[in-house]
Amino acid sequence: MQEIARRCIHCHAIFFAALFFIIFSGRLSADYLDSGIGGPEVYQPSDDETIVFLLGSSLAIAASDSNSTPQQHLDAARQALVLFRDTANPRFLGAAERELAAIPNAERSAQFYAYRASLRQSLHLFDDAIADLNTISDMKADNLESLMMRFTITFVTGNYQAAGQACSALKKYGNNLYVASCTQQLQAVTGDANTAYSELKHAMAEFGVFGDRPALIWASGTLADIAERAGREDTLGLWQLALQLNRDDLYTRARLASVLLNQGDYQQVISLTEDYLAVDALAVSRAIAQQHLGEGAALTRILRERFDEALWRGEIVHKRAYAQFLLDVQHQPQAALAMAEKNWEHQREWPDVVILLRAREAVKTNRLVQ
Repeated sequence: MQEIARRCIHCHAIFFAALFFIIFSGRLSADYLDSGIGGPEVYQPSDDETIVFLLGSSLAIAASDSNSTPQQHLDAARQALVLFRDTANPRFLGAAERELAAIPNAERSAQFYAYRASLRQSLHLFDDAIADLNTISDMKADNLESLMMRFTITFVTGNYQAAGQACSALKKYGNNLYVASCTQQLQAVTGDANTAYSELKHAMAEFGVFGDRPALIWASGTLADIAERAGREDTLGLWQLALQLNRDDLYTRARLASVLLNQGDYQQVISLTEDYLAVDALAVSRAIAQQHLGEGAALTRILRERFDEALWRGEIVHKRAYAQFLLDVQHQPQAALAMAEKNWEHQREWPDVVILLRAREAVKTNRLVQ
């Protein structure tokens, strides 16, 4: 558990993570959550056998003991993953890793591999996550959840052929809005984003507001992403709607903060990021907004120390936020470009495109000025 916590102490995963279908809320992203400030208190009882995690004053999760059944370990792992989604605290990834590791090989079910794929995706171990999903396929246990997880990971990493295959496989489950979402998200990248926007908006209108809520939440975030990619004027409103549908989703909050930042609405960024300093993407957006308002020295120092510590460990998992920090807070375009290029090797969402292009342009401009 401690090893996982060390590796992800500065994570923000998109991702967020692969828990959308495990808990039927939220939105998956490779660049979702991060932690580094605050988080649940850890309390160790005097018997030195059980560690419980406290969120505020209430018990959040208790470790399973050595006599727990595989299902009890799975239930505890699920609870830990849900708490990680809600708090961005890497201790819960450590708790999930410990619970999953306690299950013998002979007792590892499709549910086990789904949870471990989620854990691995949260740590940006994308190949390992896909390996777990492949095991589910080998077990003939693919379902809507595993296929959507496969689609998301392959889409985010730029493997559009594999993403298309996963999207096509979803058709047999009969949920047309999920199929429309992944189909049009691929269309927005590989074809025409405006056409993809129109097609998905039409599919959502046909689906209605009283249908499957997780499907509607997923489609709303996808529509906002496509609109932003297409440069549409309703991008802000769509991200606001997506957050209204799922107020606890940190990925959507981070995307909305980014749009507000780009529009120069710095006070709204401050409001939106209040109490979210544990999430790198939100903390960096807040630091940029504060800098524009002539503030933010303390937060900038905290972020610099956080990233420096991660660099010392060789563990910059979420390079996009760090590239933005280097570019817009530290004003180091060459360093920002180097980090954005490293990020692009593994992650290719729309914000990854934006930071890469902005860093390239900043380096070019800096050279011209010199």
